[in-house]
Amino acid sequence: MKTAEKLAPGIKNIPFGGKLHNLIISNFKARYQLARDEQRKKREEKWRESEDTFTAYMPADEIDSNRKSARKSGDVDYTTIAIPYSYAMLLTSHTYYTSVFLARDPVFQFKGRHGEAQDAETALESLIDYQLNAGNNLVPLFIWLMDIGKYSHGVVGHYWDKEEFTFTQYKDVPRTFMGLPIPGALEKKLVSETKVGYEGNRLYNVRPQDFLPDPRVSLIRLQDGAICIVFDKVGWVQVASRAASGKYFNIPYLKKESGFSSEDRLAEGYDTNLPGEDLQMYSQEEGSEYPSTVDLHEFHWTIIPSELGVGTSSRPEKWVFTIANKRVVISAQPLGLLHNRYPFDVIPFEVEGYNVYNRSMLEVLDPLNKTMEWLFNSHFFNVRAALNNMFLVDPSRVNIRDLEDPGPGKMIRLKPAAYGQDVRTLMSQFPVADVTRSNLADSDYVAQLSQRITGVSDNVMGQVNTGGRKTATEVRSSTTFGINRLKTNCEWFSACGFSPLSQKLVMSTQQLYTADRKFRIVGDQAQWAQQYMQVNPETIAGFFDFVPVDGTMPVDRFAQVNLWQQMLGSLSKVPGMMQQYDLGKIFAFVAQLGGLKNVNRFRIQVVPDGSMMNGVQAGNMIPLRGNPQEPGQIPGMGSTG
Repeated sequence: MKTAEKLAPGIKNIPFGGKLHNLIISNFKARYQLARDEQRKKREEKWRESEDTFTAYMPADEIDSNRKSARKSGDVDYTTIAIPYSYAMLLTSHTYYTSVFLARDPVFQFKGRHGEAQDAETALESLIDYQLNAGNNLVPLFIWLMDIGKYSHGVVGHYWDKEEFTFTQYKDVPRTFMGLPIPGALEKKLVSETKVGYEGNRLYNVRPQDFLPDPRVSLIRLQDGAICIVFDKVGWVQVASRAASGKYFNIPYLKKESGFSSEDRLAEGYDTNLPGEDLQMYSQEEGSEYPSTVDLHEFHWTIIPSELGVGTSSRPEKWVFTIANKRVVISAQPLGLLHNRYPFDVIPFEVEGYNVYNRSMLEVLDPLNKTMEWLFNSHFFNVRAALNNMFLVDPSRVNIRDLEDPGPGKMIRLKPAAYGQDVRTLMSQFPVADVTRSNLADSDYVAQLSQRITGVSDNVMGQVNTGGRKTATEVRSSTTFGINRLKTNCEWFSACGFSPLSQKLVMSTQQLYTADRKFRIVGDQAQWAQQYMQVNPETIAGFFDFVPVDGTMPVDRFAQVNLWQQMLGSLSKVPGMMQQYDLGKIFAFVAQLGGLKNVNRFRIQVVPDGSMMNGVQAGNMIPLRGNPQEPGQIPGMGSTG
C-alpha cells in the first residue's frame, strides 16, 4: 500500500518497534487492563442482559424446546409469553426526554455571560442549529437519551469535520493547439473538481461496551480521569483513506503476515457483543495483503510530553494515540481543542456521584418484570390444565380408545362387563379449581409498583385515571403531578450532559469555524426580525452559557394559548400596561404557540421613506394626491356619492 509522503499537520511520527513506540504500547495495555477490571466485566454481563430485555428476548429452557418441537408437529399450540413491560416504560420515558430536550427551537439555546450582544447569541444559535440539522446530529442525541435507560449511561462523542469531496464529470473545454485555446472549438473531457461541503461539529454514539473510562473516578468526573479509551472496528478502506491523507502511519505493519488473527482477538479478551457477530466478518480478502477490518483503540491520555518524549512541554496535555490491533501505533497527536476536555460526554441514569457504574432502568425493573411474567404465565398454564379434562376410568368396563378420541361428538362404548350398570359409576372426573384467578389482579399491583419506582405513571403513558368523567384541568393536573420524577431526571441530564456538550460545541466552533455564510435565524427572533443573518468567526466571539432545560413539557399548548388570551384581556383594561409591551410580537408568539406557522405572510411591510422615493423616481410608485378625481368626472363638480 502507498502511504502519504508527508504527515498531516500536528501528527507526530512514531516509528514501529522503537523505544517510544514500545513505551506507548506497554502503557496502553496496562491502562486497558486497569479499565477492564472485575467490576467492569460484571457490568458488561448486565449490559448484555439489558440488551436481551430490550429486544423482549427470553431464553428457551428444555421444556420450551420440547414444546416448540411439539408445535411443529401439531401436538401442542401454546408457549410461554414474555411481557415487555419494562420495555414499554423505557420507551415512554424516552418519549418524554426527547420531547423536553429536542422539541425546543432551537435545541441548544445560549445566553451571553459577559455582556455579549443579542445578535451574537442569535448568530451562535443559528450556526449550532445548522450543525445539528445539516450535520445529521439529531440522531445521535436520540440514541444518547435511549442509552441512558437501556445501559445505565449514555456516551456521545464529537469531532470537527470539514467535508471535502471530489467528483468527476464530462465538461466542454476549449481545444488547444500548442498550449493556446482554439476559439469556438470545444471538446468533452473528464474534469475532476473538489468542493467543500459540510463544515462543523459531528456527533456520534459510543456503546458502553466500547467505552473504557478511568475506573479511579466516577462517570460524572470523567474529565478528571487520566485516560479514556474508545474501541472501534473499521474497514480497511477507511484506514487506507486516512493513511493517504497523512493522518496514519506504520501501515505496512498491519499486513496479514503481521501475526494478528481472530484467535488473538478471543485470547486478548475482545468481546464487542454485536448482534449476529461472528469471526467470518474478520476473514481476509482474497488478493489483498491487508486484512478486511482493523480493530482500533482511540487512546486519550493526559501526559507530560517532556517525560514521555513526544514534546518539550512540562505541563500536562491531552494526547490521542490510535492503536491498531493493540500492537501498532498508527497515529499520535495532541488533542488540540480549546476546551481542553475529552471529546466525550456521559449521562448516568441515576443521580449518583461516587460509583463508577450505576444501574439502568431495565435493570431496576428486571425483578418486577420477571414477577409479572410468572404471574401471567402461571395463570394461563392453570387455565390450560383446567381445559384438559382428567377422568378416573375402570378400563375393564369402558373402551379406553373411544375415551381418548379427541374429536367432537364422542360415543363411548361400554364393555360387556358393564352392561346394565349405572354409567355414572364407571367414570369419574377430577374437580379442577383455578387457584391462579387473582394472578392478573396481582400483575396490576406489580405494574403500579414499577410505576412508583420509575415515575413513569399511566398519565405519562397517555392513559387517564378511571372513575367517572374528567375535566380538562383535572387531566392536565394529574399528568403534571405524574411527571415530577421525570422532570428531575431531565434537569439532571441537562446539568451533567447537555450543558457540558454545548460548551464544547461552542468552543470548538469558535476555534475551528472559518467560513462566512448566511444562516436562517431560529427561535423567537425569527418571528419579528430579519429571517437571515451573516455569520462569521467575529460575530460568534465571546463566552456563552447553555440555557438549561427546566424538565417541563408543554402537555397542552392550547391551554397556554387560552392563558395568554386571558392575560391580554386583563391587560387591555390597563392602558399603562399595554404601552409597555409589543402586541405584535405577543400575537406572533401566541400564534406560533398554537401551531400556526405562516403568520408572517400577513404582516404589513412598512417601506422606508428612502426606498419609497426611489420607487417613485423609478416609476414603480405613484404619489397619492390630496383629492383624487374619480374616473370620467368633470373637475370641480365634486364626487358622485
